[in-house]
Amino acid sequence: MTTSRLSALALPLICLAQLMATLDVTIVNLALPAVQTEFALSNASLAWVIDAYTLTYGGLLLLGGRAGDLFGHRRTLVVGVLLFTASSLLGGLARDESVLLTARAIQGLGAALATPTTLSLITTLHPPGPRRNKAMIAYGAMAGLGITLGLVLGGILTEAASWRWVFLVNVPIGLLLAVAAPKVLPDTAGRRRRLDLLGALSGTAALTALVYGVIRAGGEGWDDRAAHAALVLSVLLVGVFVKVERAVAEPMLPLSLLRHRTRLGAYLIAMLLFACLYPSFFFLTRALQDVFARRPMETGLQFLPIGVGVLIFAVATRRFVPVYGARRMVVGGTAAAMLAALWLAQLDAGDAYVTMLLPCLVGLGAGVGTTFVANAAAAMTDVPEHETGIASGLLSTFQAVGGTVGVAVLASVAARVTEDQVADAAALGLPSTAVVQDAVMSGFARGFVLAAVLAGLACAVAISTSPGRATGLRGPAPRRQPVAVLDDDRG
Repeated sequence: MTTSRLSALALPLICLAQLMATLDVTIVNLALPAVQTEFALSNASLAWVIDAYTLTYGGLLLLGGRAGDLFGHRRTLVVGVLLFTASSLLGGLARDESVLLTARAIQGLGAALATPTTLSLITTLHPPGPRRNKAMIAYGAMAGLGITLGLVLGGILTEAASWRWVFLVNVPIGLLLAVAAPKVLPDTAGRRRRLDLLGALSGTAALTALVYGVIRAGGEGWDDRAAHAALVLSVLLVGVFVKVERAVAEPMLPLSLLRHRTRLGAYLIAMLLFACLYPSFFFLTRALQDVFARRPMETGLQFLPIGVGVLIFAVATRRFVPVYGARRMVVGGTAAAMLAALWLAQLDAGDAYVTMLLPCLVGLGAGVGTTFVANAAAAMTDVPEHETGIASGLLSTFQAVGGTVGVAVLASVAARVTEDQVADAAALGLPSTAVVQDAVMSGFARGFVLAAVLAGLACAVAISTSPGRATGLRGPAPRRQPVAVLDDDRG
C-alpha cells in the first residue's frame, strides 16, 4: 500500500483502539447475572468482576500516559492492546473465579496503557485546523459510542451466544490492531529523559488507594474502616506526590498542566460528566432487567438511541463550534445530560418506552456526543508536544475516577434509600414484591437526581472555564514555546 493510503488508515485505527477500550467499560454489565450463575458467586465477589478492571485501569492511567511520552506512543499502544487481547482471551476461557478476576485486572492494565496514547496520536498526527477538528469529532464519538455499544453488545452476546463472548469479541479486534499499528501509525519516539520513579509510584499508589477506598465503601458501607484507611492513605500519598513533582527536574506529571484554566476545566467537566453517566447506565440496566423484567438482549437494544444520539450530535458539534463557540456546546451538552437524568428520576414500570425512556436516552446521547468532542479538544489546549501522553492520560484518569466514584457513591445512596423504605414497609406488615420494586425504583430515582446535580455542576464549570470561541481550542503548543505560557491561568 502507498504511504498516503496507509496514512488515511491511521485515524480509523486509532478510533478502533479507543472504541475497544471504552467498549469494555460497559459490555460486561449485562453478562453479570450469567457469570454469577455459572461460578456461583456472591454479590460481593460479582462486584469485583467490574471492580478488578476499574481498580487497575483508574489507578494506572497516569503511568500509561507517561509511558507513551517516554517510550513512544505507538509502542505503548501496541503493548497495551496485546495485554488487553491476551487477558480478554483468558477471561473468555476462565473456568473459575480467580482466573476471571486476574484476567479483568490485566485488562485494566492493558487499557491504561492503550487509552492515553489514542488522543496523543491524534494531536501528533493532525495540526490544529479542520483535520484536527474532524479527528476530534471521531475520537469523541468513539468514546461515547463505545460505552453505548458495550451495553447493546453485552445483551446480544450474552443471550444469543454466551457471556464468554463479551470477552472473546475483543480478541480479533485486538489482533487486527496489533498487526496494523506498526504499519499505519508513525513511530513517535519517546523523548529521552529520566524516569520519575518516586513520582510514578506515589501517584499510582494514590489513585489506586482512592479507587479501592471508594469501591470498598460503595460495597461495604461508608463506615467501613478499610475504606476509611484507603481514603486517608490516598490523601497522604497525594501530598507526597505533589511534593515530589515540585522537587524533581523531570516530573512524571508537570503540575503546570493543571494551572491552565481551560485545561483544568475540561478535566473537571470530564470527571463530573462520567460521574453522572456511569451511575445512570448502572441504574437503567438494573431497572430494565430487575424491575421491568426485560431480557438481556431486549435491554441492550433499548440503549441503541444513545449511540444514535452520540453520532448525530458529535457530527453536528463540528459545524456548531465555529459558529457558537466551545463554551456554548459544552454547556448545552452537560445541560442535556442533566435534564435527561432528571427525567429518568420519574421513571416507572408502567411508562411507555417511546414517551418516557426514549427521550431520556436521546438526551443522554446528545449530552455525550456534544460534550466529548468539544471537551477532548479543550483538554489538549496549549499542551507541549512532548507532554501529550500525560495530558491525555490525565483526561482519561479524571473520566475513570469520576465514573468509579459516581457509581460507588450514588449506588450506595440508592441502596440505602431502598433498604430504609423496605424496612418501613416491613414494620407496617406490608412486605411484598410490589413494595420491594417500588423501593428499588425510589432508590434509583434518588440516584438519578444526584446524577443530574453532577451534570449541573459540570455545566457550571463549563460556563466559567470553557473557551468562548473556536479559536480557544488550539491544541498542543510547539516545543519552542516558552515555559511561561504553561503557567498562564487565563486559558
